Amino acid sequence: MALRIAAIGCGDIAQRRHFPQIAALNGTAELVAIAGRDRARLKDCAERFKVPRWYTDPAAMLRDAEIDAVLVLTPPDSHADYAEMAVSAGKHVMVEKPLVRTLDEAARLGEAVRARNAIKPITFFPLPHIGTAEHALVDRMLRAGAIGEVTTVENHRGHRGPTHASWFYRKDLAGGGVLLDLGIYQLTSVAAMFGPAISMTACCTRRFETRIMDDATVVRPDVEDSALINLVLESGVAVSINANWNGCLSHHATRARAVVIGREGILHFGVADGAVYVFRPDGNYEVLPVGSEAAVFDGYACRKLHPQGSGRPVSIVGDFVAMIEAGDVSTRALDIQTHVLDIIARSYGPAAVPQTIPLAMRF
Repeated sequence: MALRIAAIGCGDIAQRRHFPQIAALNGTAELVAIAGRDRARLKDCAERFKVPRWYTDPAAMLRDAEIDAVLVLTPPDSHADYAEMAVSAGKHVMVEKPLVRTLDEAARLGEAVRARNAIKPITFFPLPHIGTAEHALVDRMLRAGAIGEVTTVENHRGHRGPTHASWFYRKDLAGGGVLLDLGIYQLTSVAAMFGPAISMTACCTRRFETRIMDDATVVRPDVEDSALINLVLESGVAVSINANWNGCLSHHATRARAVVIGREGILHFGVADGAVYVFRPDGNYEVLPVGSEAAVFDGYACRKLHPQGSGRPVSIVGDFVAMIEAGDVSTRALDIQTHVLDIIARSYGPAAVPQTIPLAMRF
């Protein structure tokens, strides 16, 4: 029988990504209900995606015993409440990023998941999702010594800033700015692949005092639009994170890059073509998996590998369904997100801000 999925929220990310992914699962799962506050949008969305039931009261929807799993796709201010309600109802749960806005909300939600798992375990799947073919390939190559001992990881992710929803620029709704929108991807990837951080510095700034939305309304953000974070991991690896909403690309064409520097080579991933690039000065690529190709990246002759399954869009909901079917009830992803939220929360506080040194020289 198909897994019966319900969703709380039917905005941009739901209609552009998650609902089409459910439809593409070819009967493995089906979207049976949606809930939200906007009656007109709910009705239109239900008709568009052929959803049989829609609710203006999410609590009523969660009481439906014929729902197996719930996607929480609302703005972040309601993630904790809706996720906890779904967990308490015994549903499998996927939550869009950021998981929650604060560490207190994360702690409360973690307690709810563990309490439910003591009764009847559920799959709890917080985004960002790093269990992709690309990340698996990178992890495999690093463990095989493709670039020797890893010493440094450099990360960049940016675009012009969201223009489809103004809540991104409100701290009360979003919890923060570009760190919770884009930086969270980089921090999650680093934590999952290289382990926890033990020290940090951060600098969060807001360059633009107004933003123009797609509907021509003007908003005045009270969150950061640029963030720089430096981390030292428990493993001794040094990490830099650059997240910004001040670039030239739209949010549909995010520019991302992760560079892993080792004692014997350099590895690039997260690039637009989905490939992983490895450069070694000694030209020794014997430990790479079969199928690497000669390439040039950043002016260096190197080797390129395509992750297994690349060429198809990553299906986040498909992976969620697969985890449910496999009985995956691990809380590791939840623990990683709590660690990431701790880093972000400290980035907004005075303890994380490095000493500011005025520079008097001019030219």
